[in-house]
Amino acid sequence: MPATNISVGGSIAGITIQGVISRNGEGQVGAQVVLPAAQAGTLKTRTGDNEGTFTVTGHAFQVNDIVDIYWTGGVRYGMKVTAVDGNDFTAGGVGGPGAGDNLPAQEGTAIVADEQVEVDIDFDGDLMTLVVVHSPRRANVDFVDSGGVSLKVIRLTANEPWIWADGQGFTRPITGNPVDKAKVSNGDSQNAATLTIGVRLDSVS
Repeated sequence: MPATNISVGGSIAGITIQGVISRNGEGQVGAQVVLPAAQAGTLKTRTGDNEGTFTVTGHAFQVNDIVDIYWTGGVRYGMKVTAVDGNDFTAGGVGGPGAGDNLPAQEGTAIVADEQVEVDIDFDGDLMTLVVVHSPRRANVDFVDSGGVSLKVIRLTANEPWIWADGQGFTRPITGNPVDKAKVSNGDSQNAATLTIGVRLDSVS
């Protein structure tokens, strides 16, 4: 099977750098999903670090939906919607606090809310030789095992691929239980995003 090659390049201090990250492996998996634009709103009431009421005009969130909340400088992901009242919805708290950053301290802070999408992608992180995750928009990716336990969370900056390659001296980012799925969301309220995950493995099993 041909190697997977990732080209990298740039310029710093007037010096041009060009290179290729190349890894082999008997197996490979990938997934690509189009995420609609998220919805913009505000933090109406801050109940606590992991719970609040948000105003998002025209939203379609329902009780028990799982949403990610973005704001400038932070994201709290995996929050369960517990109540809906017109353009307002409450998320987080006991039973669905989510994880990540504490909600903004200031009520009225602009936020972006997006319901999580589950991407079916199965692989063993202990067998990875190369992994690339990319979105043209801000995004959050939570790799979880079959029991829903988070194995690795990746916060993507718009159009900046996240890359890990075996043998470069960096800690393996996903170990232990195999990945069962990825829970992803779009942090951009103006644009849809095509999120891509590609993994090279040193075994097909």
